Amino acid sequence: MKEQIITMKKTTSTNPARSGYVNVTSGSADLGSYLRKVNAYRSLDVKEEKEIAQRAKDGDKDAKKELVQSNLKLVLTIARKAIHVSKLPMVDLIQEGNLGLMVAAEKFNPDLGYRFSTYATWWIKQAMFKAISEQSYCMKIPVYIQETLSKFSKIKSEMEKSYNCQITNRDVAQKMDIEPEKIDLYLSAYSSTVSIEGSFEGNNGSELNVADVLEDDNTNVEKNVEYEELKKEIQNVISTLKEREQTVIKMRFGLEEFTKTTLEDIGKMFGVTKECIRQTELRALNKLRLRMAGN
Repeated sequence: MKEQIITMKKTTSTNPARSGYVNVTSGSADLGSYLRKVNAYRSLDVKEEKEIAQRAKDGDKDAKKELVQSNLKLVLTIARKAIHVSKLPMVDLIQEGNLGLMVAAEKFNPDLGYRFSTYATWWIKQAMFKAISEQSYCMKIPVYIQETLSKFSKIKSEMEKSYNCQITNRDVAQKMDIEPEKIDLYLSAYSSTVSIEGSFEGNNGSELNVADVLEDDNTNVEKNVEYEELKKEIQNVISTLKEREQTVIKMRFGLEEFTKTTLEDIGKMFGVTKECIRQTELRALNKLRLRMAGN
């Protein structure tokens, strides 16, 4: 949906496809102006939303615009919660959430019988956490790790407040029913980085260059080529499935732009039960096995 709805100027992304809407920079005055514009849009009742969503599904651009504008406050609500686990400015989080909201407006099917906000929430969170993963750190951190650590941080804070003492990561991991080593591994992804041209003090007090202590492993070109070819083959085979089957398989196995997602979460996105998604997955996998066997 390329028409203007309401936007902000991002502070970190230079992708021209992500600019537009009403300009707002990271300044408090501009952000305040944006918030006033968003709050001016009224929410839709159930009947209005269903009618507008149906028109949007039929290709009415004005209806899609109205559907998005009436839910911009939902993006703000989610952004206020996500800012606590993000190094991105609020402006960027809101912008990414708006993009997720626009995707939801494109894909929403009002015939499924649930509210648009329920459907859009998943897409908004996915867009925000994807941006946090790609733009906050020097390496890409999967969304499911960020969500796990967000829950970890919340539980640890609650335990320390309850017991009035410092709680170890191991204690929190046990409460979450997760292996402590896995939590430590996830936390290591957020370690601070140093420049390869920098230096640090060794154990004996001498100064060492970072480049001098890095392990120099030769890249296995052959394995990389085989991996890329395998990815292409998988994409070609999956493309023979129906659209929903493709999406379910990609989300279940974390393929392409998707992260690994549970049956329950996929069911919520499509507005169906977990069992329905499980049947779709089994049906799709059977089709893939038959096609691979035929080759």
